[in-house]
Amino acid sequence: MSLIKATELKALFKKNIVMDIDDLTKQTSSSRITVFRHLKEIGYITSYNQNGKYYTLLEIAHFDESGIFDHKGILFFRNGGIQELVIKEIDSSEKGYTAEEMSRKIRTRVSNQLHQFVRKGLITRRKYADFYVYYSIDEATQQKQVTNREKELKITSIKEDSELSAGKKTIRILLEIIQNSNAEPQEIGKRLREGGLKISDSFIQNIFDKYEIQKKGSPSHF
Repeated sequence: MSLIKATELKALFKKNIVMDIDDLTKQTSSSRITVFRHLKEIGYITSYNQNGKYYTLLEIAHFDESGIFDHKGILFFRNGGIQELVIKEIDSSEKGYTAEEMSRKIRTRVSNQLHQFVRKGLITRRKYADFYVYYSIDEATQQKQVTNREKELKITSIKEDSELSAGKKTIRILLEIIQNSNAEPQEIGKRLREGGLKISDSFIQNIFDKYEIQKKGSPSHF
């Protein structure tokens, strides 16, 4: 197996601009481990579309004002992957983004990713009729974005949990306790909030007390 040098790998990229790992291992007759070691040495980035399949070098990519490099429809972001790009675009926006607006902005579909980022607490969203708008988690930025968006829409958002009664919230809490029988109230609260339910630890503690839930998390009675 040949011992490819970092300089030879650079030359390959200058010729091809964008390559995938199969191209790289084949053209260098090297293992994936060797290729990735040299990629780290010379500074590479991974495409944020095409399932992250493609690579290019920071030094040869020509980024636009948004930090995006487009090579024949293969897209790269200067400062990371799709998560970093979406958060950057949302944080810097005037009125947040719908999924369609964001997809047009960064030139790839992101509906599933937006939902995941909300669950992770990286961005937030509000519901308007039959669609969502995604906003920054920074409260001051978010308030400005919401004001601008709702001024444009001439409607206010519908809180996703606004129709959940105390009874329905209680059921959600009890189900979470059954699935995570050793969790403390704060842990249950964290899990539910990550799932999009706005609920306080004190509400959950009241449920623990009301149903005499033991430390192990098993309700003594319902």
